Amino acid sequence: MTDQPNDKISRRQTLAALIAASMVSAAARPASAAGPDFGAFNAAFGAKIVLPAFDKLVTVTDAFAKTADAFATRPDAAGLDAVKQGFHGVADAWASAQQFRIGALAQGQRSERFAYWPERRNVVDKQYRALLAGKSKEGLALDQIAHASVAVQGLPALERILYGEDKGAELLQGDSAERRRAIVSALAANLHTIAVEAQATWADNLKDPTKAANSFAASPAEGTAQSYTNLLTITQIVAEQKLGVPLGGADAANAKPKAAEQWRSGRSVRNITLNLETAKGSVLASGGYADLLPADHAGLRGDLEKAFDEPIAAAKAVGDNFADDITHQDKRKAVTGLLVKVNQLRDLLRQQVPPAVGITLGFNELDGDGS
Repeated sequence: MTDQPNDKISRRQTLAALIAASMVSAAARPASAAGPDFGAFNAAFGAKIVLPAFDKLVTVTDAFAKTADAFATRPDAAGLDAVKQGFHGVADAWASAQQFRIGALAQGQRSERFAYWPERRNVVDKQYRALLAGKSKEGLALDQIAHASVAVQGLPALERILYGEDKGAELLQGDSAERRRAIVSALAANLHTIAVEAQATWADNLKDPTKAANSFAASPAEGTAQSYTNLLTITQIVAEQKLGVPLGGADAANAKPKAAEQWRSGRSVRNITLNLETAKGSVLASGGYADLLPADHAGLRGDLEKAFDEPIAAAKAVGDNFADDITHQDKRKAVTGLLVKVNQLRDLLRQQVPPAVGITLGFNELDGDGS
């Protein structure tokens, strides 16, 4: 099965590509003793911030693949529960790694293969139904899944199987139960392979001092700019795709709860929280962008801490009833409040940090409406 032309690039990929295309390459400050060492920063950022996220992704996908195989061999209710728990573990790890698109995830459509979202025209269901039509393990070899449509290779398809209308019951009984379990095993193995490839790409890059300094770019300054673009991209995805599209504007009557990410498994707000926590770490943890701030910008660091803590707290306050909340005018205030906090964070990250750390970002046409 090959990718359908319209399946290849998700709206999220398009969003990230447009942001990256609109960014002007970073320019380091005039060379001086006080100027930032972008090469050292990139190496530390990769080792302290990025690689641990992919290490975790490898670990959880390995465990999930083994759980899926065990369930396929001995299917029972306890095994199904274990598979669902494994799915959430992988989804957690992915939400903590998806920001880091530069390099490994940008290669070979790894990001889209792992989690094709937002989807177009219900393509995940269509591709899954086509895959389900096979017999036994037909078409489910690792190399076959890896070349299937991106829409059916990862988390969205697994969510359909585990949290569709039947809540996974057809994995235990029915004419297609064996085939469904085989698909779960195949997709779990595929996710582990993608994670291993991504982790190895970063690990290999960090072993070479020159490559580590450039961080998959032509120069250290450009590498810093591109990775910072990833940070801006994830905050924009959270604001516009994960919050703005489901909210549908000011009126609850226009809400689109089924446009929310992973609404079937109730993960919409959890993913946002993890995205924001990862973004915070990439700025404020050891090795993060705040390490580039000059000593006279201590106040900006404090502002960043507050700007991250407020939307994270707001996301946790929303709870697990995202789909229900946004369809009620009074309940959706917590979600709209979260959106306001995320947009305030985005403004700070775009306007104040780049000049302070020595990178220059161009106008982003997607921000023109002030959302």
